[in-house]
Amino acid sequence: MPHNDSSSQETVNSNCKILIVDDEKDITSTLKRYFAFEGYDVDITNDPYTALKMIHEGNYLIVISDIAMPGMTGIELLSRIKEYNGMIQVIMVTGYVTLDNILTCLRLGADDCFLKPLADLDNLKESVDEAIAKLNKWKKLMASMTRSRQG
Repeated sequence: MPHNDSSSQETVNSNCKILIVDDEKDITSTLKRYFAFEGYDVDITNDPYTALKMIHEGNYLIVISDIAMPGMTGIELLSRIKEYNGMIQVIMVTGYVTLDNILTCLRLGADDCFLKPLADLDNLKESVDEAIAKLNKWKKLMASMTRSRQG
């Protein structure tokens, strides 16, 4: 049984689809195991183009993406995700840190940025939980607005 603060948190986790994108297979498999154990619905891919296809076909609310990937950078992937759906929360990870990369990610709407190696996955989980809380806040606000328009 995953360790969670409450049963409602477990429900939120299992209803929140996460996509992890990194060209390093050991990283995607490690993150998938970790988040699945914590009760999240997780998919992985090692290809950013496949990630875009999955995002268009699936209902991912959170994407965790590497920045440095062959073919398409994580920064370009972030930009395309936000163009497609600005509500998708995107958390970036990178082993190649430059101030320009970090600032570009923030400007394009990344919700957080982590440096590799990801020694403490609890910090990443905390960021995912914050993204879920933000999504739930927006969901409640939109539901409230819908109810007030109908009433």
